[in-house]
Amino acid sequence: MTMLSQSYQPSALKMRPLSFLRNWTILVLLLLWCTSCSFQDSQEINLTLNTQAGGRPGLYSLSGTTNLPDQSQITVAAIRDLRFPDQAVYGDESNAPYSILDRQVVRVEDGKWQATLNLWQVAPDGHFREAWQLEQSPIGDSLQPSADVSFVALFDPQGQLPTVENQTIQTPELEGQLVRFSNEGQPYVKVTQSQRIPLPTGRKTPPVVKPEDMNWGWGKERYELPPQSPAPKNVRPQPLKTEQTNQPLLPSEFLR
Repeated sequence: MTMLSQSYQPSALKMRPLSFLRNWTILVLLLLWCTSCSFQDSQEINLTLNTQAGGRPGLYSLSGTTNLPDQSQITVAAIRDLRFPDQAVYGDESNAPYSILDRQVVRVEDGKWQATLNLWQVAPDGHFREAWQLEQSPIGDSLQPSADVSFVALFDPQGQLPTVENQTIQTPELEGQLVRFSNEGQPYVKVTQSQRIPLPTGRKTPPVVKPEDMNWGWGKERYELPPQSPAPKNVRPQPLKTEQTNQPLLPSEFLR
């Protein structure tokens, strides 16, 4: 019995380390598997932006790809920063004014999106202008525009509207380098691309002002009375016709 126990004991000492390593190997594999599952569930949000000049001045085509769900709404805008001659008026650069030249809301289709922005407008005198140049005010005249225009593509999960079929978009958890946070702590995705674009030049025939373009579509009749021709002078007025008479009443005209 003693020999059996002595011969068994060394083999038992060899088996215990092998069992210990096997348990640790299984634990490490489980941890790696759980980690891979967590990475698959929280996918990094991807959103790209490409800008290309359109077929005529002031027109730009924007497109991009994303892994956001189809029918997600993306707000696309063109923004030009503005500055006062004395920029020291602003203590913080974030308070500087800016002008949204054009904006459009598009939906994702098959992982892609596209939009067309028109940065130019036609002034009443026919000259091409940007939106901020059409404002007739002393402040607007003193603003100095930046040489660059920023094209922005933004996805806001809080501002998503239902689809035409009234289906709610299932927004994934926003993670990645493109994620930003509002002052209220709400996450959103934003990508920006700047391009040097000069101010509008040239002009076209001034647009014809139509009645429906005046007075919010009511035309002139709502705030201007049509002119009337003056009454002629030295004309005797026509006698008034009346049914009055001094003849006695007939019996049938008495009240009964």
